[in-house]
Amino acid sequence: MSAASLFCNLASSSVDITLLDCRPKASWAVKSRSFFSSLGRRSQGFLPKLSVSIKKAASGRSSSTVIKNSGMDPESEIDRRFTGRVLAPAPGDSDWWDKKLLSGAVVVPEIGKSGYRMYYYGRGGDEWAKGVQPFNASLPTGRNGMAVSEDGLQFERYMGHLSGGAIMDPSPDYAAFDAVHIGVSDVLYDQAEDVWRMFYFGGGYEESTLLGLNPDKLFRGVKLRPGVAASKDGLSFDDREGPILELGEKGAWDENGVSWPRVLPPEENGDEKDKGKSNWLMTYHTRQSGGPNNFGFFSAGVATSADGKRWHKHSKILSAGDPGAWDEGDDGLVWEKDFQVGPEPGGPILKARVGENVWDNVIVGTPYVVALSDGSFRLYYLGVGKMVGDEASKQGIGLAVSDGPNYRSWRRFNE
Repeated sequence: MSAASLFCNLASSSVDITLLDCRPKASWAVKSRSFFSSLGRRSQGFLPKLSVSIKKAASGRSSSTVIKNSGMDPESEIDRRFTGRVLAPAPGDSDWWDKKLLSGAVVVPEIGKSGYRMYYYGRGGDEWAKGVQPFNASLPTGRNGMAVSEDGLQFERYMGHLSGGAIMDPSPDYAAFDAVHIGVSDVLYDQAEDVWRMFYFGGGYEESTLLGLNPDKLFRGVKLRPGVAASKDGLSFDDREGPILELGEKGAWDENGVSWPRVLPPEENGDEKDKGKSNWLMTYHTRQSGGPNNFGFFSAGVATSADGKRWHKHSKILSAGDPGAWDEGDDGLVWEKDFQVGPEPGGPILKARVGENVWDNVIVGTPYVVALSDGSFRLYYLGVGKMVGDEASKQGIGLAVSDGPNYRSWRRFNE
């Protein structure tokens, strides 16, 4: 979970990392007054303190599936081309579940040992489950999987128990909210209950129209809803519930979907008088009706829960292109744009390297920020690029690091 990535999926056709537009644009540009202190506290009780110590890696993972930047000559051409990339695309001729598309990295530390897990979503072919053709060919949702790392700086794919090495598939039930495609959006370890919880979103088999297109044409998997799955080992998520939030009523701002949930557990180290009073916090986004040519625009909302299982919506808290539409409420419910980030007021903090022969020269987005015990931050992101010699664009997961505790200043890892 990260403050920076709470609103990381307010998409547009741009190519920078900002917070208002972040599928290609994702950013640190919006923050809540209490959120950075909460981010630092999440490791206590729900996640162990982060570490960069290196020990023997977890078993059961693949080998030779990622370019290991840290082992390259920093003066070589190949090092410059792949600067920042920590998970390479799967080989096109392999059987990996994500060889077509991938995105949405969520990075958490291992429990009881050193190392990190990266949960993410993707697909290996042109279709979703049940033979459904994606309504957007570039949308990388489909299945969930995992990669592992000793140090959080280079990752290798984990061979899961499902076909192609995935760890979670859409529901086999045609009537389920997640029957067609899914995507992980947050993962945490609940120490009190000794269980891993994966928050995700899914699209069902029902047909509906798509904003901006012919209203008589119907598509499956359009209406996205959030769910939560539990696992004792964090490797097989068979115990799932959902949807944990429903679509808004007709005419409501979130009638078209409730997706990409990001979750912050209650603060555990507050004053004695506040113990037991704090709630879980969830942010989510939707594609709201309206905008140019009725193509829609992305807005974000917030929900709270007393137990992390039963959730209650509050209202819209942020809208792309409408930075004045803030809602009032308690800490975590009031947000403001941070105009001190990046070289331009309000961001972006990281741009696609357009015009360069590098792996992320088309799009950067979907950031996920991890707080380290030394006060610094890591930002994992989706990178899309097309280098000289590539027949088509390719995707990978990249890493940017903060300038110590300064969360407003970032550079790519190994840059």
